[in-house]
Formats: sequence, C-alpha cells, structure tokens
Amino acid sequence: MSLGTWTPDNTAPQPPTRDTLIQAATLGQADAEFFPAQAPDALNELHEWIKQPQSQWQPELEPLETETLIALVRFFTLAEQHWAGWEAGDKNPAIWICKTLKPRGAFPDVELTRWVKANTDNRFLPYGNPLA
Repeated sequence: MSLGTWTPDNTAPQPPTRDTLIQAATLGQADAEFFPAQAPDALNELHEWIKQPQSQWQPELEPLETETLIALVRFFTLAEQHWAGWEAGDKNPAIWICKTLKPRGAFPDVELTRWVKANTDNRFLPYGNPLA
C-alpha cells in the first residue's frame, strides 16, 4: 500500500460565452409557466459556472445590455426553482446581476423584485446575503 498526496483541482470552469448568456436571457423572457422542465444541453457551460463569485461574473455581465441583464435575473431565478442541480443559494448569479444593474439605475426595481420573490423559494434573492 502506498500513500500519496491528493491535490484538489482548483481551476474554475470556463466562463459562459456571450451566446450562451443570450440564450439564457431568451428563456428568462418567457412567462414562468412556460419555462422548460429540463435545462437545454446548450446551457451546460452555464450550469458549471453558476456558483462562481461576483468577481468572476462581473466581466461577463458588464458588456450586456440592461434588458438582457433583467432577463437573466428572471432566468436564474426560474432555473434555480425548476431545475435540479441549479440551486445556488446566496451565490445565485441573479444577485450579481442585480448588483450590476444598480449603478445603471435599473435596480432596485419594485416590479422585478416582486416578480423574483413570487417565483423563488431562495430567501437571498434578489439582494443577496445581508451577512456576507
């Protein structure tokens, strides 16, 4: 029997492409009752990236238009609620997106906040963990 050392793989997955984010935003524009029951295969790279910290998400979010970001808030809210394995808690990208919208003057938005609260069980959405 030999003993060796184990080194965890600390490499982060590749960030999602702009096309993947746009595809997710398109799903986020649909009404909640028409959200797909399963994640499309094309969104696998997004699933691998879902729990990345805000510092990793920020460069991916900044270039996107405000309307796209709002649709992504809706997408990540619904994805976490409807798809197994997409649970992100206080690391849900919808939180980082709302923080990106704030300096643009597009958040807080009473209507969006109401919609998010009505479509999730995640107590951290849309503002994040107040103790973090």
